Amino acid sequence: MTIKERNPITSIIIALVTCGIYGWYWAFCMAREAVSIKDANDSGMLEGVLCIFFPFVGFFLAEKKFAEGCAAKGIEHKDNSIIYLVLCLLGPLGFVTYYMMQTELNKFAVKE
Repeated sequence: MTIKERNPITSIIIALVTCGIYGWYWAFCMAREAVSIKDANDSGMLEGVLCIFFPFVGFFLAEKKFAEGCAAKGIEHKDNSIIYLVLCLLGPLGFVTYYMMQTELNKFAVKE
């Protein structure tokens, strides 16, 4: 799966304007892309769906797999799964999680 580069600030604004609908789509895409770093054959559907309904669990699992994939490929990456878990549980600070994960994914993104 190719990772799409997204501007996190623009994506947050679009999510707010669409009353969160784009936020669900964005979370789903980020989770699937993060999981693909570890295993290109893993669709990331579980993590994507969890990011929509239980974001604290979905982002936690996606970040765990992302960190494991980076470690396996010898890419330096700090595991932020606990930070994502706490931020998602704090309600409005969940968008910080979105920003952080998208920023990390942009490092692996295909430039369009």
